Amino acid sequence: MVAIINGGKDDGNIEYLGFNFNFKFHALCLIDYALKKYPQITGFQNINYMEEPNLPVYYLSLLNNIIFTNISVDGFKRGMLYLPKNISDVQKEVLYEFIKKIVDYDVWIIYNMSLADGMVVGETLDFNDNIVLEEKLNNYFKKRRGVCKNG
Repeated sequence: MVAIINGGKDDGNIEYLGFNFNFKFHALCLIDYALKKYPQITGFQNINYMEEPNLPVYYLSLLNNIIFTNISVDGFKRGMLYLPKNISDVQKEVLYEFIKKIVDYDVWIIYNMSLADGMVVGETLDFNDNIVLEEKLNNYFKKRRGVCKNG
């Protein structure tokens, strides 16, 4: 359901969540994760995911986590990849390894997220432009930081 490539003290560790299908929404899975992982950040207890389901993603991205949510339905493999503003070299390496597992997914990349009137907004790279995900990430990293994988 969800994969998180950790930033911060667990830099580059990848965690898979929600495989027991015990969550109806990605937001619930992410809130549960955040409450366990960051118990000192009490704001996760107050997130109203029914008003804005992307709030857990946004706040976890502020902690430099990369998040992938599987939104596949009716046999169509689709996902959303949320990138934080700061991505370490270790996270980048893990991210490139991770995307090999989702190569057959149509993936939207969401980055440069912020809050506007309580709603999460961001820039998006759609899957419809016929560019493979690795190339799309290379272009993103070139644009954002002047660096891409292998060069």
